[in-house]
Amino acid sequence: MEKRLLQLVLVLVLVFGVWNFWRPFWRYDLNEAADKGSEEKIIFDVEKGSGAETIAENLEDENLIVSEVSFVRTVEEEDLDGSLRYGRFVLSSGMTLREIITVLTTQGTGEMAITVLEGWTIEDIDAELVELGLAEAGTFKTCAINCKFDYVFLEGNGGLEGFLFPDTYFIDSANFTVESFTRTLLENFDAKWTDEMQAAMEAESRSIREMVIVASMIEKEVRTEKDLSLVSGIIWKRLDNDWMLGIDATLLYTQNDGELSPEDLANDNPYNTRLNTGLPPTAIGNPGLASLQAALVPEISDYWFYLTDDEGDVHYAVTNEEHEANKAEYL
Repeated sequence: MEKRLLQLVLVLVLVFGVWNFWRPFWRYDLNEAADKGSEEKIIFDVEKGSGAETIAENLEDENLIVSEVSFVRTVEEEDLDGSLRYGRFVLSSGMTLREIITVLTTQGTGEMAITVLEGWTIEDIDAELVELGLAEAGTFKTCAINCKFDYVFLEGNGGLEGFLFPDTYFIDSANFTVESFTRTLLENFDAKWTDEMQAAMEAESRSIREMVIVASMIEKEVRTEKDLSLVSGIIWKRLDNDWMLGIDATLLYTQNDGELSPEDLANDNPYNTRLNTGLPPTAIGNPGLASLQAALVPEISDYWFYLTDDEGDVHYAVTNEEHEANKAEYL
């Protein structure tokens, strides 16, 4: 019995000794890069709630770290689990494991990627900045109202909605400010709005405000690029003939729940294009380049009506009777 106990103790001592001998060596990975010298930028997404194991596995799949085990053990040993951030980070396989851990766990440092999607509103952008931990709730909305920006295209347009260009932006989270980010979005719009687009607008005797509002409606109404210009043509034809647009997306812009009740539809809201002719007061989101170009170059047709079904397909009609038949069949 004593002999067996002695053997067991010797085995445990041996295992413990080997473990402690090899234990420090994983730390050498911290100064190693998966592809030393590489400068290629890779956007790496960390979803909210992801743990060290999941993040490490995804990093290794992207060939961004030399060792999944070393990443997890570093996070555990240095008690960094609670410091793991989520969001879109700009990484490179030329970065060392330590540098990547620093970016993903140190609050407020490292390059991040922020994607503003086509059709997003000021409220949507505000929520995204809050989600990424870059701003307090309402800060972006407040800046959109109160910050002063000197751009010709903003003159007389009643706000920034529609001019915050959708794109992926790379920012230094350590020096991030809401005002500088807002300016970056506006500068991108200014760069995308070319002389040719300005000339096309002037040829139609339209204003940039009108173009952006129509483009924002097209963005919300149509999912398929092939239909953008055709729907644009219908919207402009209705406007030019003093028809009500009847676009529910304009009224939804004012709703928090994303739904329209009979009371909402009967409300004489300036964004209610079922009751009011002409354009709503502002854009109802920030359109992408394709929708802007469609607003500038509408396709002429005999159609006066359209609807988009649940699959995203657009169905057109010349008369109200045809339109009602489409409603019955596709909605």
